[in-house]
Amino acid sequence: MTSLLLLCGCGGAGSNFTTPTTVSAATITPVAGSGTNTTPTAGGGTGQGTGGAPSTSGSGSPAAAQSVPGYSQLMALPFQAGITHTDGRYGFTGGNFLIEGAQKILDLGSPAIFLYMTPNFRTGYPDRGAGMWPASNPVSLTELAQTLPYQKVFNMPFQTIVITAYGMANGDDINKIYSDPSAAAAEEKEFYDFARYLYSTYAGTGKTFVLKHWEGDFIALNGYHPELEIDQHTIDVMVTWLKARQRGVARARQDAGNPSGIGVFHAVECSLVLDFARGLKKSRVINTVVPQVAPDMVTYSSWDSTLQGTDAASASAATKEALDAIKRVAPDPLGLGNRRILISEYGLMERSRPTETVWRAQAILEASKSAGILGAFYWELFDNECTDASGNYFPAGSLPSDPVRPANANCDGLSIVRPDGSTSPALAVVASYWKH
Repeated sequence: MTSLLLLCGCGGAGSNFTTPTTVSAATITPVAGSGTNTTPTAGGGTGQGTGGAPSTSGSGSPAAAQSVPGYSQLMALPFQAGITHTDGRYGFTGGNFLIEGAQKILDLGSPAIFLYMTPNFRTGYPDRGAGMWPASNPVSLTELAQTLPYQKVFNMPFQTIVITAYGMANGDDINKIYSDPSAAAAEEKEFYDFARYLYSTYAGTGKTFVLKHWEGDFIALNGYHPELEIDQHTIDVMVTWLKARQRGVARARQDAGNPSGIGVFHAVECSLVLDFARGLKKSRVINTVVPQVAPDMVTYSSWDSTLQGTDAASASAATKEALDAIKRVAPDPLGLGNRRILISEYGLMERSRPTETVWRAQAILEASKSAGILGAFYWELFDNECTDASGNYFPAGSLPSDPVRPANANCDGLSIVRPDGSTSPALAVVASYWKH
């Protein structure tokens, strides 16, 4: 089966793995009465486990929370308006594509970056003749972090680094992690070792790392199928997988020796929240998986809410509605309050919504900042949704000198920097949050 990470971002061709990823299609149960309507508010459903959990916002002991490495610096951070860099279909300067994009985000002025660390790092971030990726593949996230491109990026002066991370041992084969205790143990160990490496290597830098996975509801539903219900078996698979990751990071934090100037947190990512927020009885990651895993944080790929509405007020209201639901349901084991939440993805398809770019970006960021969450990350620096006339994706990182490279008209407009080098008007909106 094709990897769900082919759906990276808005449904495009992101960082696909070679390892099968999805829960068996047999575990997906259609929602009763929902038909095929795919709007977030459509359908009925009688799914199990939709009651959620009482709010635990701010429930962590303040004294205990302040002893958590990175707690104070995370709580003191200004709102983090970041930019994503992964699998963009074009570049400009040559050399390693990870470094090019990260340097561009830094040059623009962003204090925060969202990137990927997966077994597919070579295709998401092609080397383009730089010779910086190792000849043999790293056997762990720690080894991948020790490669020259990631070292260079992690040493750039970003305050916050959000990472979609998948281990080298298991990739995104969550069925294996569920069925094989040794695979679950390997997952936990890989995240333990990676978090320990981050604690020891970047202590004193003031950096906050958030380790997460790709869009949880779309993993559980084998793609964008909001009309479907997450089956109980699928919930069990995801809980087993994400608890292993959470245990690894939590143990690393406990064993790190209370370093200062460094925070490492694990997040569970949700991608369908608004229908649950509006009272539909559907099993979603937010109300079935998150309460059981009790992660440090919750990230939200927010396309289901942030593309709602026809004006700033209605778009802002939909964003707030979804964030309020996360606040209500998500546990808060570290006492981070609303800062345990961040929007990992929002963006604008400028080609299909050319008049919405500025007001919608303003509405999303204003609603997010007013909600008190940690930040929101724009999808993305270079558009990953660029196809030729036959619908084939252009190769990642294609250069102006390459024979095959997208033009603006080949792309959806999910970018801060367009193929012709011009910038989206969204840049000025995002950049206004960097002045503090």
